Amino acid sequence: MVGAVTRLFPSAYPGMRIGVFGGSFDPAHEGHAHVAETALKRLGLDRVWWLVTPQNPLKPQSSPFEKRLNSARAMAHGSKMVVTDLEKQLGARFTYETLRALKTHYPGVQFYLVMGADNLSNFREWRNWREVAQSVPVVIVSRPGTGPRQRLSAPKNWIFLNARLHPQSSTAVRARKRPAVAKPRRK
Repeated sequence: MVGAVTRLFPSAYPGMRIGVFGGSFDPAHEGHAHVAETALKRLGLDRVWWLVTPQNPLKPQSSPFEKRLNSARAMAHGSKMVVTDLEKQLGARFTYETLRALKTHYPGVQFYLVMGADNLSNFREWRNWREVAQSVPVVIVSRPGTGPRQRLSAPKNWIFLNARLHPQSSTAVRARKRPAVAKPRRK
C-alpha cells in the first residue's frame, strides 16, 4: 500500500504549513488555481501541494495520468504551488491513506486539507471520512452552486473561506472539448 519516501517527494521541514489539494484535475483549470491560491494567501501557507490522484474512486475512469499531471502543472502558478504525483508514489488510493503517510514522513509539518466547497456534497462517501475530518484542519473555499446548506453539513471545526466565486469546472471544460455530434439531415 504505502511505500517508502523517495527523493521525488516534495521537500518540507518541521514548522512548515502545507496545504494538501488533491484531485483528479481532469483537466485542471482556473477554478482549481483559485481555490489553491485563496487557501495559500488567506491562511498564510508556506506551500500548496497539488496531489494529482491516480484515479478518484468516486469518479468514472479519468484521462491518462500524465495528461492530468501536466494540466495541473499548467495551472499551478508560482514557487509556492507544487504539483506532485506523491499519491501515485505512495500507492495511496484514498485521502486517509495519504494523510497518514504525510504525517509519518513529514513529522512537525502542519498539513491542511484544501478543497472547493463543491466537494462537500460527496464528502461522506469518502473512505474513512471521519478520520479525514479529524486528522488535519480542513479548509473549504467557496465555489459556485454551494451555499449555507453544504456548510451546515460539515464539522464545526472546519475552516471556511468565502471568496469570489470562480465559475469554471472540469465537467464544463470537458464538455466544451467533446466533438459536436452531427445531427442527421432530414429530407
